[in-house]
Amino acid sequence: MNITIGENIKKLRTQKGVTQERLAESIGVTPQAISRWESESGYPAIEYLPDIAGFFVISVDELLGVKLSERETRRENIYTAINNIEDSGYNRASIDLLREAHVEFPNDMKISLSLAKALCSEMFEENPNTALLREAEKMLRGLIRQSDDYDFRFECIKNLAVLYKEAWKDEQGYADVVKMLPSIWSCREMFITDFFNGANQEKDEISDCLVTLSRCLVNNLRDYVAYILPNDEDNWDAKIGYFERIIDFCKLISEITNEEKSADFNGGIAVLYRYISTYYVAQGKKEETLTSLENMLAHVEKICTGTSDKELPHNTAWYFLRYMEHKRYNPVCKEKRFVVIKDRMEKMAK
Repeated sequence: MNITIGENIKKLRTQKGVTQERLAESIGVTPQAISRWESESGYPAIEYLPDIAGFFVISVDELLGVKLSERETRRENIYTAINNIEDSGYNRASIDLLREAHVEFPNDMKISLSLAKALCSEMFEENPNTALLREAEKMLRGLIRQSDDYDFRFECIKNLAVLYKEAWKDEQGYADVVKMLPSIWSCREMFITDFFNGANQEKDEISDCLVTLSRCLVNNLRDYVAYILPNDEDNWDAKIGYFERIIDFCKLISEITNEEKSADFNGGIAVLYRYISTYYVAQGKKEETLTSLENMLAHVEKICTGTSDKELPHNTAWYFLRYMEHKRYNPVCKEKRFVVIKDRMEKMAK
């Protein structure tokens, strides 16, 4: 028997995104048996080989390692192509390549998710093909049901939520999908912080926790101020003050964690300055409006590289430029400072 069978089982199980417990239950053995096989402390009896191969939808020869190396080389080449696609952004052009890869490796969840993401990118096209979006939804729901890997499932759920928000504009559907995610009190960051209180934690671990939790807090504070607090004119100055204090909080956390160049923090601050500008322009305060937009530009410039943002068809500058074209800015759109801001944004936009 090929002595690499345990390694092959582990690799195939990981690619399929299932636990040792699920594989064990499927073929009628204990999880401990799977663990022994994968650590090569023992080998499966020959009568189990067809069931194991059937579980992974491969031949027994492939399970034993016959020609598996060639197949794995092909798979790794596809993974490299996926990484390149993710770096440049998913779009219609990537669908055909990923569809072919999915046909070749129908049970590889990484490839399946990448195809679903490519199909989801259709929502950003001028005339989206709803059939492709429906296909993406079906794939994502299937992956959510099949996978036992929490992080993988959550990635699928997040993509499905964006589909409901951006493509279907379905508020209730979006809420139902988001409820599939755990609450903040169940996340690893909260549990690590709550148990250790900072003791015995690595610097990077604490930093990552701070960044993650502060992003969540900032986004919720921003939306609470913008959409939950009363929006009558008498409250606009108070809202501006709240946004400025949220910006100060962002700067504090980014300084503490040495994340001043972070795209997340700078992007979040840029959004807050854009919100502030909308209140100023509504009050007819041109100087303050332009200053807010200049501050917005400064933070966009810190993160904009001229390439597409991950999983989006355009970069950050492109989206901010679209907001600047709103009619609310008509009172200042011919001002020299506004024109300069827009020109600089246009040069970065892709």
